[in-house]
Amino acid sequence: MIKGYDTKDIKATETKMEEPKPSTMKAPAYEDGFIFERDDLFFFKWKGGECGFHSRVDAEAGLEKVSG
Repeated sequence: MIKGYDTKDIKATETKMEEPKPSTMKAPAYEDGFIFERDDLFFFKWKGGECGFHSRVDAEAGLEKVSG
């Protein structure tokens, strides 16, 4: 055994974790093809997915491409 090495007793925590509270602010539900801004990026939802772009012009071009 290593000199000076002792095992430690592990004790259960005395604090309890608080139950998470439901979020009061939900993200707005956007329709497919609606362009919106979040965190300085432009997004649109399309068939359950989100596409993000650096500018609104790029988002409009991307939307036109996927929507046909």
